[in-house]
This record gives sequence, structure tokens and C-alpha cells, in this order.
Amino acid sequence: MTADEKNQSQQQPRDDEEYDIEIPAGIAPEAYYDSQLSPLRASLRRFLLPYIRAETPILHSMQLKVRHPILDVYFTTTAFSGNHTFFMIALPVLFWFGFSEIARGFTLIAAMGVYWAGFFKDFLCLPRPLSPPIVRLSRSKSTCLEYGFPSSHSTNAISVALFLYCHLLTTDPASWSPYTRELSIFGLIVYAVSIIYGRLYCGMHSITDCIGGTLIGLGIWATQWSFRHTIEYYMVSPVWWVPPVVVAAGIFLVSIIPDPVDNCPCFDDCVAFIAVLMGLIPASIHFASTSYSSNIPVPATIPYSTDLGFVKSVLRLVFGVGTLFVWRLAAKKALYVLLPPIYKLFSLPYRPHFIPASSYNTLSTYPIGKVPSVIDLPSMTGSAEIVGLQSTMDVHEKFSQAAQAQAQDQESGLRARKGGQHFESFSEDEKRALYQHDRESSVLSNGTTECGDDTCQHQHGKEGSRFEDEAEALLRVERMHPRKSRFDVDIVSKLVVYAGIGALAVDGIPILFSLVGLAAEPVRF
Repeated sequence: MTADEKNQSQQQPRDDEEYDIEIPAGIAPEAYYDSQLSPLRASLRRFLLPYIRAETPILHSMQLKVRHPILDVYFTTTAFSGNHTFFMIALPVLFWFGFSEIARGFTLIAAMGVYWAGFFKDFLCLPRPLSPPIVRLSRSKSTCLEYGFPSSHSTNAISVALFLYCHLLTTDPASWSPYTRELSIFGLIVYAVSIIYGRLYCGMHSITDCIGGTLIGLGIWATQWSFRHTIEYYMVSPVWWVPPVVVAAGIFLVSIIPDPVDNCPCFDDCVAFIAVLMGLIPASIHFASTSYSSNIPVPATIPYSTDLGFVKSVLRLVFGVGTLFVWRLAAKKALYVLLPPIYKLFSLPYRPHFIPASSYNTLSTYPIGKVPSVIDLPSMTGSAEIVGLQSTMDVHEKFSQAAQAQAQDQESGLRARKGGQHFESFSEDEKRALYQHDRESSVLSNGTTECGDDTCQHQHGKEGSRFEDEAEALLRVERMHPRKSRFDVDIVSKLVVYAGIGALAVDGIPILFSLVGLAAEPVRF
């Protein structure tokens, strides 16, 4: 086979029959991403990637100097209060205990933060700081499967902290006990700093990632706070065109999320939060018109009073959460029965990395999973240290850096041997001869591929190309970190399920509170 034929054959992806994944054959990861992304996305990725790579030694040095077991526990625990899981748990509680106005603004802030951070992650496909040398600290294994830029934790932390800070400043000081407001502001500062710096300490993000996330969070907060009165008005007033516009806007936002190159789960969280807004806003408008709601201090307030007592307050929470669990189980089970035949009949389109309905018969017996799906409580226990390659983007980044180092070594060697003459000035035969001479000492053929397991090594001086090494690492990662199956019907399922959760939280469940004796008397003027 000639060199041209060999290069041409290596340009074609290859499917591994045993693991059924597509391997980018024999091409540098930069070229691979460039071939999959639009010119704009590829150029922005190339611009930001050097900054992320340059910060890895800085983060590694910081970890060596400041890591401590107590800080490990602190930052991995506080990280939970900056992710989408925390907001999915906390937001219904705010609604059910009388903080409806803050909860609606909070929900919008959190939803936009998760959406836009996830949007740009899939748009740019930038890796996290490479491990090793970085030690990643996380209680959620799925977080390592996402792209790095921007940091969604930073986005949520800064937008939420500023949102609550502004609410504190606009409240009557007389309604606070001495020093309470000052302590609350101090707590918000500690919250934001802990989340953002914690992403660096935990090795989950670069400085560039956190800056990008912070800027997005600032933009979301500034927009929401500037138009908060108008937004609140349309979220509770009986304006006929608001519900269809909200639903149409939600579907549009979901449809424009870019297709990622790798199997990144960011899309699932984006869909979930957009769906919550699609259900919450129309339901809030309806609830404001019922006799079950209070219009003091604002319309569509879910009535609550401390006169209910501790027991009824706890039962209120248990009943509300239990209702959401039952809805999620029943709705998803029904959709898994109804949707596959429809998708198969009309050959509906599906996103990359999702299994099409044409390849399976039914999902009626498929397990629903944890409740709710965005919560991964079992992963909150055990060791928080994650070392090694965890995803395909990690593998691509590992070999991309190695290929870059190899190219630099080769060019330096050529300059030394040819009196400083530039690498590109040599013929192809000279380049191939030099490459063959230097291959044994190259970064790719003289090292180990870390996969979080001491046994994950490839032999020194292995015969073959970089493709063989990279393909081997990809297969190893797939074996050690198998992905949960994602079906094409999951997109519509999430829209329906989480829209239902948003609607039930602010409309259905408050009405049920009255029927089961857990409601406070509504206040209406």
C-alpha cells in the first residue's frame, strides 16, 4: 500500500464490532474536531484550547501545595449546591413554603444558567484539564463526562448569588434582625467563592472555564434583574398569548442546541430545565386565577403559614416530593410505551449519540432508573478522587497533547541536525525518515495511558501507528466507564416529564394540599 493510499484509508472512521463505537482512525484530534465542527465553532475552539492547556500545570502545582483532606470534603460537598441537582431539589421547596416570587426568579436564573452553559459546552467541545497530572475531585461521576468550557457551576453560583444579594438590598432593613442581612450577604460571598474556586481546587475546570462561566452568569443575572418586574408580570398575568409563546420558545431553544462531537450529557440537563419553564409559566398563570392562591405579597403565591406546625409542614414536603416521584415514574413509563412506535412509523430524526427507534422494538420493559433522573445520590458516597481518562474527549485530548509534543520534538531535532532549517522545508521522504528515527522515543510510543486503573498501560515501542494506541484507549474507556443508553424518545419524554414537574409544583400540588388538609388559608385582596 502506498503512503497516499494508507493516509486515505486512515481518514475513514472505523467501527469496533465488539463495542459498537466509532473510532476516528489515524487523524490528529485537532483535525478530527475541525472536521466535525463548523468553521466558526472550530476557530473558537482553536483559540481557547491553548489557554486551557497552559493552565493545567498551574492547577497541578496548586493541588500539590494546598490539597488537604478537610478541604477535599468541603469543596466536593459545596459543589453539590452549585449544580442542577441542587436546584431541582430546592426550587419546589421555595414554592411550597411561601416564597413564590423569589422561586420564579430563581427558577428562571437556574434554567438559563444550565441551558446556556450546556449550549456553549456542546458548541465549543473543549476538554477539561487533563488527568493526570490533575486529580479530579467529584462526588458525581457523570460530571467528568461533560465538556469543560464554560463552568456551569460558576455560571449558577454567580447568577444566583447576585440575584439573592439584590433581593436582600431591596428588602426593608426593619424586617431583619440585627446583623442578619450582613451575615446573609457574607454567606452569599462565601457561597460564590467556594463554588468557583472549588472548581479549580477540584481540578474540574481551568481558570478560563471559570471566567467564561462567570461572564455568562453575569449576563443572565443582569438581564433577569433589569427586566424582573416585566418578567414577573407575564409569568402570572392572564395574557392569552404567553403560554403558547413560552412553549414555542422552549421547543426552539431545545432545537438549536448544537450537536456535540462526543457523547456529552449536557443536552439532557438543558432539556430538563427548559421543560420546567414550559410547564411552570402556564401553570403559574392558571394558579393565579384560582381561589387556592394568594395574591399577597404577589399573585400566584402558594399560601403557607407557620400555624400549620412542624408535622404538617414536613408532611407537606413529603407529599409534594412523593407526588413528583409518582408523576415521573408513571409519565416516563407511559411515554416509553407510546413514543417508540410513533418514532418508528414516521422515521423521526434523532440526535447523534441517541439510539434510533428503528434499532429497538420496545421500551416497555426498560428500567426507568433513579428518581428523579438528574439526581445521582449513590455517587455522593465513597472516594471523591477520580484519576485518569474518563471519556472520549479525555482520550482525544491526551493524544492531541502528545502529538503536539511529538511534533515539537521532531521540529527541534530537525533544526538541530540541519542547522536551524525549518521542518516544513524538507521533503516528505526526509520527514518520514526522521519520524521513523524518533518514533521509539516519542511521547506516544513511550508512556502509559491512564484510565483510572493501574493495569491500563500499553507496551513500550509497540508496533503500529498512533491510531492503534488511541483506538485502544478509546475502547478501554468505553469498557471501564460504560454510558447509559440514550434513546431518541428521551428528548420528548424529558420535555413532557419535566414540564409536568414544573406545572405540578406550582399548580397541581398546591391544590392537592387543600384537598388533603395541608394547605394554609389563602390571602386575597
